[in-house]
Amino acid sequence: MSSVSVARNSGFTKGNLDNMTSANSARFPELTVSGSPIDMGHQIGEHFRGQIVELSELVLERFNKGSQTKISWNQAENVARRSFGRVDEYFPDPLDELRGTAEASGVPVERLMVLNARNMLADTSEGCTSIMVSDEAAESGKGFAGQNWDNDPAMAPLSAVITRKGLGKASFTSWLQPGLVAYMGFSSSGIGICMNALNGPSNSSGLPWYFFVRAILEAQTTDDAVAAVKSAPRALTANAAMITTEGPLNLEIAPGSVESIEADSDGVLVHTNHCVHPEMTANNEQYSERIYGQSFERRDRGRGLLSAQLSNGKVSIDHAKALLSDHDGFPTSICRHPNDDVNTGWQRSVISIILEPGENRMHVSNGNPCENTYEIYNAG
Repeated sequence: MSSVSVARNSGFTKGNLDNMTSANSARFPELTVSGSPIDMGHQIGEHFRGQIVELSELVLERFNKGSQTKISWNQAENVARRSFGRVDEYFPDPLDELRGTAEASGVPVERLMVLNARNMLADTSEGCTSIMVSDEAAESGKGFAGQNWDNDPAMAPLSAVITRKGLGKASFTSWLQPGLVAYMGFSSSGIGICMNALNGPSNSSGLPWYFFVRAILEAQTTDDAVAAVKSAPRALTANAAMITTEGPLNLEIAPGSVESIEADSDGVLVHTNHCVHPEMTANNEQYSERIYGQSFERRDRGRGLLSAQLSNGKVSIDHAKALLSDHDGFPTSICRHPNDDVNTGWQRSVISIILEPGENRMHVSNGNPCENTYEIYNAG
């Protein structure tokens, strides 16, 4: 088990903040692409050919490592093929981008669709803790959102920061594995999106989750983003933790419904890996086995830390970094570390990310935030 550089029960303390300025730093590769969808796909495929080839060969092995149901390549590609027609109907531009990426990288487009539909292959238990802070609650006067991505550390060397400048759509910057159509990031429309796995039903005839993330990031307004999610058939239950020009907005998304959660009167919102909206909470019992470790405790801990800070003033980016480095409940804490769990103990907080759409930037740590500094990435 890795050692940690802050106390396990740390809150907003000076030692917390000091430790985050003394760790090692490692930036992810960066690329800005523009033009038609297929042009952007070609640019991504050419620039990240090696990573995409390696990821296309690795993705199923790593998925099977975290799932009790083992999937063959034939099964995975069958899932991907079923998605093509529906994606082409609702989200043709990202699909054209994938075709361009496939042509330039030499990786079959079916393999890239497996990457984008990987969370449709079987039920898995995944984590993440997200926070959303309004303009009024933020020390800078501009709202932000952040999360830890508790997942597979093998994905870190295959990840990058890509800015896409599509035609007639909002441009956006995402941290992701090249070959994904979108992931956590922020847009020129002032929308930032973090994501949490969520317990609930699935529908194999729906569209893969990352295409909805792409629609949110390319939307011109928050209303357009919500409408895009509601207007297409959804395959999964998933959570979109967003900061928008109107403030924090959390969407609990299921095949049959989309439920909105707004910030409390103090202007902050915390979401983990269980359902919160009254229309969705029945999932917490019906799909309890899909709730990632200590989800209820992590949410309570995050809300408690934010409330304590708001009683003393407002929430700064440094306070958010301290919260995301918190070890209450170690090792399955907000800042997650390897442990002895057979199914998920090899996972950790691969990155920590804080999105500031109003400043056109995001902060990303390469590894657990308690051990690594945050690098700043501006829109390309």
